[in-house]
Amino acid sequence: MRADDTTHALRRVHAVRPQWSGVMAARSAVALPEFALLHAGPPFDDARKPSAPVLSSAVLCCIHEGWARDEARAEELIARGEVRLECAQSYDVVTPLAAVISPRTMLVEVSDANDPARRAWSLLGSGAGPQIRFGTRDMRILDRMTWRDEVLGPALAQALSQGPIDLFALARTGIDGGDDLHARTTAATAALRTMLAPRIDREDIDAMLAQTPLFFLTLWMAACHLMLSAASSSTLVVGLAGNGESVGLRLAASPSQWITAYASAPQGPRIDPQQTTPAAPLTGDSGVIDAAGFGAQALAFAPEPAQALHAYLPESWREKQPRVHAQAHPEFARLPGVLDAARVVNEGIAPLAAIAMIDAHGRTGLLGRGIYAVPPELFERALQTFSADTE
Repeated sequence: MRADDTTHALRRVHAVRPQWSGVMAARSAVALPEFALLHAGPPFDDARKPSAPVLSSAVLCCIHEGWARDEARAEELIARGEVRLECAQSYDVVTPLAAVISPRTMLVEVSDANDPARRAWSLLGSGAGPQIRFGTRDMRILDRMTWRDEVLGPALAQALSQGPIDLFALARTGIDGGDDLHARTTAATAALRTMLAPRIDREDIDAMLAQTPLFFLTLWMAACHLMLSAASSSTLVVGLAGNGESVGLRLAASPSQWITAYASAPQGPRIDPQQTTPAAPLTGDSGVIDAAGFGAQALAFAPEPAQALHAYLPESWREKQPRVHAQAHPEFARLPGVLDAARVVNEGIAPLAAIAMIDAHGRTGLLGRGIYAVPPELFERALQTFSADTE
């Protein structure tokens, strides 16, 4: 792979201008068919036996869609393959942690202001408290999903009909306000709330935004996926995710191919220090944020999450992490650029991602913040696969 290939790929990434342009149900946004569910990470070896947190979320989605009346029937439909679990990124959708997307699920649409036909999607956040992304069987989530799909989604769609919202401006406000745009999006969400206030006259939605500092997260996930998907043939990483069993990455050189390995769990401080429930192996598509040069790569400018994760960060992380990323994005000059598999292999440095910990059993839910170190060997395999494909 030549250096000018990477330069050309970065030029394409940097040309993307992500904007929040819509909210719509997955059946309309990505033509998601009936009895199909989307999950984070690479495809499962056997989609009839997903990891426990993803299964818990899938069960709730089956009940939400009316495909099953109870957990037992939902599990039966999944085990028989009558309800199919598919990789979200195959649909240009990225979903956080164990969140599963069904046809009714409202998605945020992010498009390129320079090429509006190019779009990416992610889950529409629904507020604080029990959430589908934590991978539990908490039945209170069903009411939250109904409110998301029948109240919040249509209201936000109407607000966006007044014009799209520039996500770069909000992201810069976030970085300046101490966000890393993954573990913390407090400042970006506050700025978004202020921007939406004149467009939405609903106290319940404004209160939800005030109480949900991570609301901006899924918008930025879709923005990062949109930017990285513009990369042309190169060793740049365009996908970094886990499904609760495997960690996988995709390179710009072969974006439809996942290179996978068994995943370990993120490490970090727990909400309840006395909680001993094991954390699930890496789960979620949000590593796309870190691969784009934010998240763990922005912790040097995000004092609060950096302090919370300090004990779990490797020695000299501030100096080492930028060495495995390409040149900075012109709009975010203080940060490293896109993760480059070739640099990871040359440097032998494990890239970091700021991904939360959830219960491995799919019952307790969120355990705490986390840091995940991606094994360099995975990048070696990805480069070897690319080299074999081009010979």
